Amino acid sequence: MVVFFGAVIPRYDVDFRKVMDTVVMFEELGFSSVWVTDHLQPRRASRILESWTLLAALAPVTDARLGTVVLCSCYRHPSLLAKMAATLDHISNGRLELGVGTGSEPQTEEMQALGIEPWLPKEKIQRFKEYVETLKLLLSDGEPVNYEGKFYSLRGALRNTPSIQKPHPPIWIGARGRKMVKLAAEIGDGWNFYGETLEEYRDAVKVFDEECAKLGRRPSKAIFTNLLLYKDDADKMEKMKHLGSHVSEEEALRKTYTLLHGTPNKIIKQVEELQEQGVGLIILRDMDPEASSIKAFAKEIIPSIK
Repeated sequence: MVVFFGAVIPRYDVDFRKVMDTVVMFEELGFSSVWVTDHLQPRRASRILESWTLLAALAPVTDARLGTVVLCSCYRHPSLLAKMAATLDHISNGRLELGVGTGSEPQTEEMQALGIEPWLPKEKIQRFKEYVETLKLLLSDGEPVNYEGKFYSLRGALRNTPSIQKPHPPIWIGARGRKMVKLAAEIGDGWNFYGETLEEYRDAVKVFDEECAKLGRRPSKAIFTNLLLYKDDADKMEKMKHLGSHVSEEEALRKTYTLLHGTPNKIIKQVEELQEQGVGLIILRDMDPEASSIKAFAKEIIPSIK
């Protein structure tokens, strides 16, 4: 399994010029794609740039593919998002990777603070399925489309901004829990896992593979992970500071979703295990503003991966 690598663009407490420079650097380091996350009021930032606007502004700066990891579906109506996604696919000449999900903490408090109506837990799976179905219809070519769901409906909706990529940009489903992982197997072009440990991923991938076999589908697999790469104990202690204050090293790694951590040799083995599990895309985030782990990864890990 050939694996590609993407890097997450900084949006927290950073100015736009710095973001542009970082994107250029990521491409020069050999990353094939750059990605944005999508919280509006994350706890660990005092200033933040909005994801979609930022990605559109960066499209002319890089030739890398442009991804969302992942868009919180509760923030944008699917009809609006379809128009936005198709437009960005045109701006980028067919380089969009459209990742969507139901959100993660602190999603609830963000929505309360901003006056956004939350999705009820019992409705979440069905509502998200309709959300993706609506996206696919509006991103495709064809005559005006009708769709009637419990949560979303289309009545003679014009498909007047078809995407460059056919039938639509790849739609990655961000999923961690069992029900969402099974839904990703059913409706996603790809599944993007975001969890606390590699052990958790091993359990989730079994669910995904079994569901894909049942449905006769083969969506792509990706992992989104924080990265902590160090050369020795002193370097480790310095880089751990970027993960914030936690009661233990184990908690720090879990709470920051750091699946890949260790010396270069250890991380190479972790990446090879993910390859064996069928992962074709690994998306890396570095909580160090200077991206020290990502720089080291590009230099010491990528050339060693076959």
